[in-house]
Amino acid sequence: MIRDLGPFIPKRPYKLDAPILTMLLNGVHDRHQGQVFVLQVGAGSGDSGLPLLQRFRDDGWSSLLIEPHPQNFAGLDALHAKGDRVAVLNLGISDLAANLPLHSLTPEAEAVQRRAPRGRASLIRDRIATPGTRPEDIISTEVPFLRMDTVLGELGIDSAQIVAVNAGGHEAQVLTSFDLATLDPSLVLVHSTPGTAADEACIATLTAASLHPFRVAGWLAGLAPDRLAVPLEELLTFFQKGTGAPQDTEE
Repeated sequence: MIRDLGPFIPKRPYKLDAPILTMLLNGVHDRHQGQVFVLQVGAGSGDSGLPLLQRFRDDGWSSLLIEPHPQNFAGLDALHAKGDRVAVLNLGISDLAANLPLHSLTPEAEAVQRRAPRGRASLIRDRIATPGTRPEDIISTEVPFLRMDTVLGELGIDSAQIVAVNAGGHEAQVLTSFDLATLDPSLVLVHSTPGTAADEACIATLTAASLHPFRVAGWLAGLAPDRLAVPLEELLTFFQKGTGAPQDTEE
């Protein structure tokens, strides 16, 4: 049950993002007693984005990490080379099986655009061709793409506690390439752009799988109803309500 706790408008909402995301991950961990399997599409090099690396190393979580970009995958593979709970695959996920051109900046262009996210890649060329980007700054690499249901069937994966998708604007197609409800995740995180048709399609897919959609830390989060519980003491500690704790007057 969702209860309205009344209006709360923090002066700096972005300060709440990382702790709330951590609380959600803690909730999944507690719910499944540490037996958490993560299915991640668009894992990048594995050391940025979602704070999952420490979970794999310290909390006993396991995962299938999928990354299509060759350079990103090389870093991802090296990062988990000595681990036995994390599997990595170098391919793309879509609603069809085909070899498709994946666009990204050249290393030289990426070095110049220091404020741009590292390792950006997308099937949509316009997402890479930002203002000031020259045609020669973009390279295209043909990458094999498969449907997720094919991958899950080949590997015998029939459940996941967390599903995370960051596919450079291709998230809606990833989500429609498998039966999300059958995996029965407690938490789904989708990196989509609010106000776009693709974002609306992602929300529709989450809702159809009986997940409640929210915005958390730049992600579209789908929560399984009545499943994730944040300990009250964890929430009160975050808001500095302990006796003797300094009160935050900025929020």
